[in-house]
Amino acid sequence: MTAMADSSLEMERIPLTDLSDDEVGEDEPEVEPKGDSQVNGVMVLALLDKIIGAVDQIQQTQNGLERRQQEMEGAVTGIQSELTKLSKSHNTTSNTVNKMLEKVRKVSINVKTVRQNLEKQAGQIKRLESNEAELLKRRNFKVMIYQDEVKVSSKVSVSKSLKELERVP
Repeated sequence: MTAMADSSLEMERIPLTDLSDDEVGEDEPEVEPKGDSQVNGVMVLALLDKIIGAVDQIQQTQNGLERRQQEMEGAVTGIQSELTKLSKSHNTTSNTVNKMLEKVRKVSINVKTVRQNLEKQAGQIKRLESNEAELLKRRNFKVMIYQDEVKVSSKVSVSKSLKELERVP
C-alpha cells in the first residue's frame, strides 16, 4: 500500500472541477472509455491517498495513546509502591501506638493502686493523729513496741515525767 502512496504523491493533483473536457483528453489518445477509466483511477488514487493519510493519523494517535498508557502505568506503579510504603508505615505506627496505649493502661492501673494506698495511709494517719491527740489530752498513753512479731507493751505515765521536768529548772 505504501508503494501506491508513493506513486500517488508524485502525481500532480488537479481538481476535477478545474479541468475542462478538452484538457482531460489532451495527453491521452482520443479513446473515450480510457479517459473515464483514467478519471476513475485518479479518483481511486485520491481516495486511497486520503485513506492512507487517515490510517497514518490513526497510527500516530494510537502510538501517542500507547505512550500515554505506558506513562500512566508507570505512574500507577509509583503510586502503588508509595501506598505500600504508606501502609507499612501506618502498620508500624499503629503497633507503636498500641504498645504505648498498653503501657499507659499499666501506668494508669499503677497510679490508681498507689492513689488507693495513699488514701488508705492518709486515713490511717488521720486516725493515728486523732488517737495521739486523745492520748495527749488524757496525758496517759501506752507505747507499743514491735519486736520480731512479738508485742512488748510498756506503760508510760506522762504526768510523772511532766512533774519531774518541772523540778529540773
